[in-house]
Amino acid sequence: MRTKNMPLVYIAAVLLSLFAVAPFIWMILTSIKPQAEIYSKPLSYLPNELNLQGYKSMLDVRADANLNFIQWFKNTAFVSLLTTVLSLVVSALGGYAMSRFRFRGRMTVGYVILLTQMLPGSLLIIPLYLIMKDYHLLNSYFGLVIAYATVAVPFCTWMLKGYFDSVSTAIDEAASIDGAGRWTTFVKVILPLTLPGLVVTAVFSFLTSWNEFMFAQTFITDYDKWTLSVGIASFQGQYVVNWDYLMAGSVLTTLPIVIAFWLLQKHLVSGMTAGAVK
Repeated sequence: MRTKNMPLVYIAAVLLSLFAVAPFIWMILTSIKPQAEIYSKPLSYLPNELNLQGYKSMLDVRADANLNFIQWFKNTAFVSLLTTVLSLVVSALGGYAMSRFRFRGRMTVGYVILLTQMLPGSLLIIPLYLIMKDYHLLNSYFGLVIAYATVAVPFCTWMLKGYFDSVSTAIDEAASIDGAGRWTTFVKVILPLTLPGLVVTAVFSFLTSWNEFMFAQTFITDYDKWTLSVGIASFQGQYVVNWDYLMAGSVLTTLPIVIAFWLLQKHLVSGMTAGAVK
């Protein structure tokens, strides 16, 4: 019976995959169409004429004085990497403390941290704006990193707590008997054992900041400090939308994420599977 149902499972998997990939295929095809062909009727799926002007304009700052894609890419990469490092450090320490230490109110603190995930970004943006204004962090990358970390850290802390719980406390005790202190045990013994969880957490933190738009648009005002999401959104005007620029920029923005997933797929699959089992 199981063998008879396998073709149906494969067909369903292929259909779901096509459904998920279809928007990206459409994005790529639109990015290489001439502007006139994008608005042509009847609508053509494949481009009749290859147009790479959008990609040339994105990758060459001299092509258009109004584009600064390379700088936006650098800004986004810097903010995302800094957010990932900060979130990993804070989440790993917090998750390990919640997993190993026993203190009054431990679970209450954990639930309060988890409760912050229920707050939408639109509710956090005003208090964050006022705090950053008081501490002169508006229009700065550090302020943006703090805003992104407030979103990533709660989820990452609970995720890493689950991974630390899966590591037996006997390993901590064995390391202590061998003369290792708490910090040495954490860094040299526990963290390597939870590498898949760290990779999943790092990817989540990176994606949170790489794709974010609302905080970046509100906190960053200088054109040269824009992130990719804000810069690409500027191609959509009130009356005209530069679809070839918009889609070309979207493809180039998505490409690093696809490469990262491809390189880290082994750790991502094992990490997410372990989290599902726990």
